[in-house]
Amino acid sequence: MKGRFEVIDSFAIRRRNEFYLIGNLVEGTVKEYWFINVPLSGSFSITVRIKAIEDIELSGESKIYKLLITEGDNETTDMMLALKIGSEYLDITTDGED
Repeated sequence: MKGRFEVIDSFAIRRRNEFYLIGNLVEGTVKEYWFINVPLSGSFSITVRIKAIEDIELSGESKIYKLLITEGDNETTDMMLALKIGSEYLDITTDGED
């Protein structure tokens, strides 16, 4: 594990085949091309490659958040949206599969 990311919310832009995670890095570090581990059940998780990282600001808030950008096909996007990723912590690793 290289870091831990607190996800506040997530969304997709299908036209771009991108999925976005908004949150804060609470431990360690995160870099482009590393992976986010997304748990599917107690003992099984998938890895999703980080395509890009941006700093974002939300209106009405002074805090700067991280936006982790991933990409995938429609099936991957459907699965990520169905997981309703938000208000949870995800591990950041250098190992994973696309």
